[in-house]
Amino acid sequence: MEKSQMDRAEGRFAILANEFNQRLANFELPQIPTSLYEPIRYSLDAKGKRVRPILLFLVGESLGASHEQLFPAALAIELLHTFTLVHDDIMDKDTQRRGRPTLHIKWDDNTAILAGDALMTLAFRTLMKTESRDINRIGVEFSQAMLEICEGQAMDMEFEKRPFVGADEYLRMVGKKTGRLLGLSCVLGALIADPASEYIDDLADFGLKLGQAFQIQDDCLEITSNEQKMGKSLFSDIAKGKKTFPVIQALDDLSIEERNEFLSFLKENSDDRAIIRSEFEKRAALEKSFSMVRKLLNEASNRLSKLPQNAQAGLTDFIQTIYLRQS
Repeated sequence: MEKSQMDRAEGRFAILANEFNQRLANFELPQIPTSLYEPIRYSLDAKGKRVRPILLFLVGESLGASHEQLFPAALAIELLHTFTLVHDDIMDKDTQRRGRPTLHIKWDDNTAILAGDALMTLAFRTLMKTESRDINRIGVEFSQAMLEICEGQAMDMEFEKRPFVGADEYLRMVGKKTGRLLGLSCVLGALIADPASEYIDDLADFGLKLGQAFQIQDDCLEITSNEQKMGKSLFSDIAKGKKTFPVIQALDDLSIEERNEFLSFLKENSDDRAIIRSEFEKRAALEKSFSMVRKLLNEASNRLSKLPQNAQAGLTDFIQTIYLRQS
């Protein structure tokens, strides 16, 4: 993609994100108890990338839905995503998110757990305000995605206790934990535009592949980027022994003893970014990981061939911005 085309695409996505943020600012929350709603507002005020609402808008508007029709579902998706971040940060003991202290650090674990629970409830309540001829289908898709996200998180936690995890297992896990929500964003956009849409399966798989690529990219950026760019704690995954995709690639050809030694090395040196990055580069783990990102994004692109041209164009541009992102 030429730079001018990329600039136009990023400009369009920025407009969608800004529109979403403006609407989000008008989202009314109760005031009392402040111990619940102040942390919730804090978590929502952090300016994230708004990847999921943007995807929902891109798909829905290209298939004929208005932003007014799409906003309740877009907000529900972001509320659900924020819930997952709040609870993930507690479980991972992360201290920074979107450039600010995580909710459980600014308040405490109990407050963060309760705020996360309320965010999930608010997500469902907001979703049910969607005007659709098949709101039941939308509710089923949403609740199934929530369940699979929890399954993915459980798998991620299980993997921490294992000395080795295969690449296929990792892809299944992030498909549930990350890809499922991106797929849901696309699917809801299509269902709101047309409950009988013929593109549901293609869009669900597009989102799945996009999410898998997005997470592998995140794994790599944790090694190659810095906290200022990423806006969140880095190297906590490595310190905890999480089986990120670069870690899996680095362990792939090692014996059991060598794997244990490498994992111990990562934990002992998790505060030395230069040493860690050098070790992954020496083992070609980052190169293999970025190769998988390209493969998954290509597979995602292939699932767009049946969509209308305007939908293909917007989502193809979105793939490129994901591929080129640095944070």
